[in-house]
Amino acid sequence: MLIASIDPAEFRTQAIEIEPFAGGINITPVGIPVDFETMQMRRKACQPSIPGKYANLGVSAQIHLTLFEKEYLILVRQQKADHALLKLPSGYVPLEQLSNPYLTLAQELVEECLLLKGKKFCRVELNTQRLIKPYSELEYHSEDIFQLYSERSNPLKFPQAQIYINRQPLLGNPFLYIHKQTCSAQLVYPLRMKLPDCEELSLLHAEEQYDQVSNELNVILNSELWLARVNGDGIFSLNKLIRDRVQAMKIPADTRLSEVFAPKRKTFM
Repeated sequence: MLIASIDPAEFRTQAIEIEPFAGGINITPVGIPVDFETMQMRRKACQPSIPGKYANLGVSAQIHLTLFEKEYLILVRQQKADHALLKLPSGYVPLEQLSNPYLTLAQELVEECLLLKGKKFCRVELNTQRLIKPYSELEYHSEDIFQLYSERSNPLKFPQAQIYINRQPLLGNPFLYIHKQTCSAQLVYPLRMKLPDCEELSLLHAEEQYDQVSNELNVILNSELWLARVNGDGIFSLNKLIRDRVQAMKIPADTRLSEVFAPKRKTFM
C-alpha cells in the first residue's frame, strides 16, 4: 500500500570526523554538504579507526518490548537485490539535524514503526512528547498512543562511552558503532516500547522504495516489522504481532542478520 512519496533531491548531509574527547567520543560534521547520491558514492569499505573520517552519520532504534512476560527486539526485514536483511529501524541524519540526531530518531520512529488498532493507527510518544502524524493518507486515533522511553540496555554489546557532537553531549544516551563496509558511523538509541492496553493491535512497517520512473521515494506500508527473541548468543526466534497475538514465523529464505549483530571490536578509548 502506497502511503506517501518523497523527493530525494531535498536530502543533504555532511561527512563526519570522530575523535576522542572528554573520556568519550566527539563527532564533528566536516566538508561541504552533499546530496543523497554523492553520499552513497562515498560509502565504500574502509578500516575503522578513531580518530578518523567517515562518509555519513546514521541513527538506529534498538527497541525492546515485553509481551506476555517475554522480551523482544523489534527488527525490520528489508529486501536487497539478492537477499533480505534483518536490521534495526534506522535512517540517515540530514544536514539540518546533524547537531541533534535525536530529531532524526524521532522522525524515523514515527515514520517507520506503525501500530494499527482496528482500522486506525495509534499516535506515538517519545519520552512523553507526542510526535507528529507523518502520513496524511492514514487515519489516526485521537487518544490511543504507544510510548517509547530511552533506557540504557546493551544486549548487543556496543562499546560504552559518552557521545558528543560538536563537543555537546547527545540526548538519549546513544551507543556508537562504525560500519566498515560503508565507512559510516551509526548512533544506536536504546528504547523501551509500551503498548496501549487495548485489543486488535498489529505492528506494521513503512518502507521507502526508490521509483526509477518518477525519481521519487515511495513509502510502502507492509508487515515487515518483526519481533525477535534475543538471548546472549543472538536471535533464537522470529515473530510478528498480529491482532494482539505474537505469532511465530519461519525465517524466510535468503534472510541475513545485519552487521549490528556481529561481534563488536573496541576501536576507541
